[in-house]
Amino acid sequence: MADSQPLRDIVLSVDYLQDWPLDDIMWPGPPLPWDSMISQELKDRLIAWAAFFNAHMDWETGLFGSEERRRWYDVEGLQLMYDLQEALEGKFRVRLRLP
Repeated sequence: MADSQPLRDIVLSVDYLQDWPLDDIMWPGPPLPWDSMISQELKDRLIAWAAFFNAHMDWETGLFGSEERRRWYDVEGLQLMYDLQEALEGKFRVRLRLP
């Protein structure tokens, strides 16, 4: 029986001015081929989630300006994590990091 390698974690999180919310942008080597790994709809949602963060997160307070915005960001992040994990079909373990 072959030893199975542990799945590599990919972290779903946005930092200030970041437009792609996955930490693979920090990995060495060539970028992952997202266009062949996930749907355009999911890719667009990831980019929109990052844009929402940058549009509404206050750099000084770390707040979103309203509980409604914060709730949307958290819920959409959780749904993106589940959808991304499903789309990646076990190639990575997706973790969500919220501010």
